[in-house]
Amino acid sequence: MIANSLRLMALAPALAGLAFAVPAAAQGIVIPETEQDSGVYVEQIGTSNQAAFDQATPDQNARAIQNGNSNTAQINQFDAGEHFASIEQDGDDNTASIAQEGNGPTGAIVSQTGDDNAVILAQRDTGAVGTLAEIVQTGAANSATLVQDGSDNQATLTQNGDNNTMTAFQLGAGNRLDWTQNGNGLPDLGITQTGNSTMFVTQSN
Repeated sequence: MIANSLRLMALAPALAGLAFAVPAAAQGIVIPETEQDSGVYVEQIGTSNQAAFDQATPDQNARAIQNGNSNTAQINQFDAGEHFASIEQDGDDNTASIAQEGNGPTGAIVSQTGDDNAVILAQRDTGAVGTLAEIVQTGAANSATLVQDGSDNQATLTQNGDNNTMTAFQLGAGNRLDWTQNGNGLPDLGITQTGNSTMFVTQSN
């Protein structure tokens, strides 16, 4: 556990993003470079912030940047695949959890601005193409859950406003999801994709 500190653990060679090519349908998801050439990078400003990491190999890379108070970031990356995870939180009482596993490459990005927002993102890739996900939340008391299990799945979830909820599951291979919610108190659509499905969804009030 790392609380209110900056610690660099040089666990891996230089990282300039994931080694696998980003599929054309996911070109909008940009894997950022780490601020340091290391396996884990942490930057926290404020009080009572917490960040925890568990990685299986030196080829897996993660970063957490938190600005505010009482934010929590947790990243778990398992199995032999190249995995990259990034959590950025600006505000108070935000929580984000990323879990990635499988022998295929994965990339996950979570960004939250505001207070009392929550994200759960879980990915497993069993192929060679790679799985990517990005969740962005701006506002207060928003919640997003994304589960991807298969190969070559891509998802971007965006919420702007307060008290909104998203839940999405991508199962199988070749799914694409771009889901945006703008407003307050928007209901959860509970989207499930089971293979070779493409969806573009916008909900607002």
